[in-house]
Amino acid sequence: MKSQIEPRFRFLVIAFSVLSFVMIARICMLMLDEAAIQMKAETEEDYEYMTVEVSSERGNIYDRQGYLLAGNTVTYTIALNLQASNGHAQFIADNISNIFGLDPETVKKAADYPFVPGLNVEYTLMNDATKDQLAAFQEKKNSLPREYLNKNDRPEDLDAVIAYPNIHRYYPNDNLAYNIIGFFPYRNPANGAAYGIEQYYDDILSAKTISHRFSLDPNVPDRIPDLPNGASVVLTIDRKIQEICEDHIRQTLESTEAKSVTVIVENPKTGEILAMASSPSIDLNKYWESGEVYTRDNKFNPAVMQPYEPGSVFKVLTMAIAIDAGVVKPSTIYNDTGVYTVMGTDIMNWNKSAWGPQTMVGCMQHSLNTCMAYITDLVGAEKFYEYLDKFRIGKPTNIELAGEDYYPLIKPGSSLWTQISLSTNSFGQGLMATPIQMISAISAIANNGVIMQPHIVREIRYNGQVQKIVPTEIGRPVSAETARTVTDMLATSISIEVEDLLTEELLEKIKFAGKTGTGEIAIEGLGYVSETANASFVGWGPVDNPQFIAYVWVQEPRKGSIWGSQVSAPLFSDIILDIYPYLRLPDDRTRQCLYTNVCPTEEPEDDYYYYW
Repeated sequence: MKSQIEPRFRFLVIAFSVLSFVMIARICMLMLDEAAIQMKAETEEDYEYMTVEVSSERGNIYDRQGYLLAGNTVTYTIALNLQASNGHAQFIADNISNIFGLDPETVKKAADYPFVPGLNVEYTLMNDATKDQLAAFQEKKNSLPREYLNKNDRPEDLDAVIAYPNIHRYYPNDNLAYNIIGFFPYRNPANGAAYGIEQYYDDILSAKTISHRFSLDPNVPDRIPDLPNGASVVLTIDRKIQEICEDHIRQTLESTEAKSVTVIVENPKTGEILAMASSPSIDLNKYWESGEVYTRDNKFNPAVMQPYEPGSVFKVLTMAIAIDAGVVKPSTIYNDTGVYTVMGTDIMNWNKSAWGPQTMVGCMQHSLNTCMAYITDLVGAEKFYEYLDKFRIGKPTNIELAGEDYYPLIKPGSSLWTQISLSTNSFGQGLMATPIQMISAISAIANNGVIMQPHIVREIRYNGQVQKIVPTEIGRPVSAETARTVTDMLATSISIEVEDLLTEELLEKIKFAGKTGTGEIAIEGLGYVSETANASFVGWGPVDNPQFIAYVWVQEPRKGSIWGSQVSAPLFSDIILDIYPYLRLPDDRTRQCLYTNVCPTEEPEDDYYYYW
């Protein structure tokens, strides 16, 4: 007997096949049917789509200890739905203006703006509302009673006020290291990052942005696509050392009424910049104020962007060249008559005095222009400028900061160079350099004749990978013997040249080498007739094993002294006295106890005596 199951199964298969065919045909008809198309369009109008730019986070910037210097936070765009706000203008203005710090009349006018029925139109009130402001608004909205009626007999409410989150560039320390960091203009990001690390590394710090279409239908699930964040940059600077420098330069700026004050602290052995401070400064969270503070004559970061005539600090290089070239020794005598004549032009000293017979140490101690002109004539123009090339004067340092400027060195063969140029260049006049170029060049004297590439970035982190910046040697302009000789000469001369009490306090703790500088300022068409000057100082120590080199520039002090010995040297001293214990560097007496068999137990009778 045949089974009844097989015919029934065959019947079901046929039935389902016919049903599937009918359904497919019906779907095809609906897709082609004009009425169905219209219905689909009307449905999509009910649940519209919104296309927005979706971005990942911009990379962070840290100091060498991992403290955040630049990061991201969330702010909110506050907008009005004009279809819902119309008729509630006064009520909205009264209730949100104070919360968001908005002008009530502006809010009222926006809320009453005519709208086209059926269109969902928004009016943006602000783009950077904080989390606290949004929380205050939500609390206000939730606490409102519903009995208020507007002119249309509808309940008053704040439903027309909407908020969208934004990723907002944030600087947690406000103006700390502003000149190093630069800024990203979150209010108008299309303008791009400006200055410092933000601009130099903009391509790797930058967030990734895509256009994404979100459905406004709450029943349609959506997911923001995952995007990689920008790379993070770790700097060589130490936040504490930066703070110490900035605190002191602000005081100096106020007391001298200078145009600006700049300090760089570097490790000469590695080229790492431990601090680079400038004042006046700005709050990076109010970056738009930069245009009001910085001008052509007062750059955003003078340390790298503003060449100037450095004056007598340049004599460090001149003396090193003369010693290395073998034309003089520390004991060589120069008889100073107060005038050194070149091509009929008299070169004179800073105080127009004659100092008589002087060793090369005395020439540096008394900062004699005549002596520098004399020894460069002994060196000769060709060799002198060859050495300056080795010191990289007139060349960019290529430090990782946007906007580095430099002034090319004018050499023999140029129509602008004369024999007098050789003499004036010897004491830092008639040529220009930035503080970063000067500290980089002089760091060779503090580091046995070797210049290390100055750098302010320690490592770059991206996608779980770390790229460390390796210290790199970029030149050996003089021998190690020359560097040690000049260091000892300057350690001797500075102890007598600088008489400020604070510097004496430093000298009691550590033997360091240094040189003051007061650079005259030329007025175009008139020459060096300005009553203002640039006061500078460079110093490094301890002399037997330098751990730091610092460069100070006070631009055109207008109150008090203009001399580097009285303006910049005390600032250097104040900074080093604060930095030294933070770096846990032992003073000379402690090092004598630690590293030798002789431990002094009494204070030295001679103010400048040094225990070896």
